[in-house]
Amino acid sequence: MQTETLVGLIGFGGAVVGAGGALLGGWLQQRHQAKSAKEERRAERRHAAGQAALDMLIRFRHATASRINDDEGVDAWTEAFVEWSVTFDAALYVVPDGEAMRKRVFGIMGFVGYHEDLGQNHSEASLWIDALCKEAIGVLSAFLREEPLPAPSTFFLDQREMVRAHERARIDPS
Repeated sequence: MQTETLVGLIGFGGAVVGAGGALLGGWLQQRHQAKSAKEERRAERRHAAGQAALDMLIRFRHATASRINDDEGVDAWTEAFVEWSVTFDAALYVVPDGEAMRKRVFGIMGFVGYHEDLGQNHSEASLWIDALCKEAIGVLSAFLREEPLPAPSTFFLDQREMVRAHERARIDPS
C-alpha cells in the first residue's frame, strides 16, 4: 500500500474516532445538563410548595390569635379551619422529598381540634393552637432550610401525653 493511501486511512480513522468521541461527549454533557435542570426544577418546586404551606400555617396562626370569643367568631374560625386544613394538606402533599416533614407536621397539627375535648376556654385554646402552629412552623422551616428536622419540644410532648391520657380516660373511665 502506498504511503499516501496509508496516511489517508489513518487520518480518516482518526476523524471517525474524533467525531465519535465528540458525539459521545455531547450526548453525555446533554444528559448531565438535563439531569441538573431537573434537579434544579425539583428544588425550586420543593421550596415554592414548602413556602406556600409555611405561609398558610403562619396565616392560620394569625387567624387563631385574632379570633373573637363569641359564637359567631368561633363558627367563623371553625369554617376557616376546615377550609385551611383541606388546602394545607394539599399544599404539603406536593412538596417533593417531604415524607418525614409531612408526617411530623400532620402529627402536630392533628392535635388542633382537641382544645374543645379538653374543655379549654378561648384563651387556653388560642395558646394551645399557637404552640402547635409554632411547633409545625419550626419543622417546616427546618425542612425548607434543608436542616435535620428538630426534635419535638417538651411542651408538645407534654401536651400530646395530656391528650392521650384524656383519650384513655374517655375510653375507659374506670
